[in-house]
Amino acid sequence: MDENFSPENFEKTLDKTTYPIVHIASHAQFGIIPEDTFIVTGKNQKLTISQLENSLRNLTSKSDSVELLTLTACETAVGDDRATLGLAGVALQVGVKSAIASLWSVSDQSTSELVKTFYSNYRNAGMSIAEALQQAQIRMIHAKKLSSEGINPSYDNPAYWAPMIAIGNWL
Repeated sequence: MDENFSPENFEKTLDKTTYPIVHIASHAQFGIIPEDTFIVTGKNQKLTISQLENSLRNLTSKSDSVELLTLTACETAVGDDRATLGLAGVALQVGVKSAIASLWSVSDQSTSELVKTFYSNYRNAGMSIAEALQQAQIRMIHAKKLSSEGINPSYDNPAYWAPMIAIGNWL
């Protein structure tokens, strides 16, 4: 977490323990060449697409692979013909069962609100990934009605709730 989030620590942590859910909240960039595609880690280091792919590929050889990878950085579901669906698409190619990622630049505050509701729905209410995300997005659509609960009323704008998508086995 934070400055301890380095490419080396990420790989070591995933090697030690199997996590059904891996969530990376950071900044990311998808570039034309693989070296320009990365997630920003602590101390402004980079977790390259190759390092992410290798770390996740090592996990999928275990009986318990990652059920869900959540990438709440900007444009983590944007790719090209080399990597359809960007960083999230690469994760699916190496065996992650499902991913949640963004199609465009996202706001930290609104994404945090959406993701908290998503996880509450997914873990506590027992919804599928697709339904949990859908219900979190619907909650954001009704932000004006929920402003008394502390949700920003402007979050009803699709710019805040629509960029996050579920791909892979989202049932």
